[in-house]
Amino acid sequence: MRDIYTRAQHIVTKIDEDTDVFGGAVIPPTFENTIYRYPDFDTVVETNKGAISRYSYGKNRNPTTDALESKLAALEKGEASRCFASGTAAIYTTLLSILNQDSHVITINNVYGRVSDFLRNVFAKFGVESTFVPGDQLEDFSNAIQANTKLIYLESPTSWHFELQDIRTIMELAKKHNLKVVMDNTWATPIFQNPLEYGVDAVIHSASKYLGGHSDLVAGVVVASREFIANLPQIGAVLSPYESNKLLKGLRTLPLRMERHENNANIIADYLDKEHKISVVHYPGLHSFRQYELAVQQMKGCSGLMSFELESDKEGVKRFINSLRHISIGGSWGGFESVIYAAAMSGEDKELESRGFGITQVRLSVGLEDSTTLLEDIHGALQSV
Repeated sequence: MRDIYTRAQHIVTKIDEDTDVFGGAVIPPTFENTIYRYPDFDTVVETNKGAISRYSYGKNRNPTTDALESKLAALEKGEASRCFASGTAAIYTTLLSILNQDSHVITINNVYGRVSDFLRNVFAKFGVESTFVPGDQLEDFSNAIQANTKLIYLESPTSWHFELQDIRTIMELAKKHNLKVVMDNTWATPIFQNPLEYGVDAVIHSASKYLGGHSDLVAGVVVASREFIANLPQIGAVLSPYESNKLLKGLRTLPLRMERHENNANIIADYLDKEHKISVVHYPGLHSFRQYELAVQQMKGCSGLMSFELESDKEGVKRFINSLRHISIGGSWGGFESVIYAAAMSGEDKELESRGFGITQVRLSVGLEDSTTLLEDIHGALQSV
């Protein structure tokens, strides 16, 4: 385990490559330029033809963002990366680069809601077909393949139920049928999982979560081969140099933060798993988790996001949430602070059940605080259930 943190720390703090570019600056500066001066007519022509690589317009490239993208690619063991103004923008751009009219995509039932919305409500307008499958069995995917299938979109683990997909066997299936595979790796981060090593074509992160780590920026990233990244369409959803600089600083503590997130989460998950007022805990790091063996096989560790279901009703969930004194209510996750969110806040009972959510299901992002403080807060709030 120590090796994974050491490698990551070396990547995120390495300044050798940046030193020459930025005049020896330990922290890459923020280049706020929108335009860059050309020396002469011919240089413009050669740059436009791709014969010369230089900065020209901030919408296309920025030195600060370039420094960030090189580190993100190295962390995820990819050749190149592209940063975006949000994780949603990264997802949408990637789908646009692969799918076309009359093509077909296979994804999982509990995929991130925006992906589901894009496929059902946006791409469907242009003739793109989508099939949603449980995803925990290889047959789910093999039985869904059609003549026009182009993409399998994965999210392992998912961010509410934490189901895993067997990446290795899915990749074998995809190669057999010449399909692209894209995977959201936000939950595990590059510290604990590197899907590109299994042959996945592209990895996506909501960098607003663990990569940034401080709940103070919105960003997304795609990591893949140089060819894949070069073919991503330019839709204007670029990451600003200011956000890139903040994300660079967040990356410097990523290995340290993930180690603490995992340690705290293991303590909290173990407590919840033994608590009689909790019916089930969804966390891949627990031995009681139904896919624990697969988690051990394809991940090097677990992050701090989990969910659990209370032995109560919706009113009991409300009392529990309102009784917390330290843990805040919040819709996102991955920052220093612990935050909680109830499924019951997001829809009516029948709608939640149709989407596979438990009425009493609660999602907890375990932060970096002292674990004793978190345990005391949870224990106290459970007395109201």
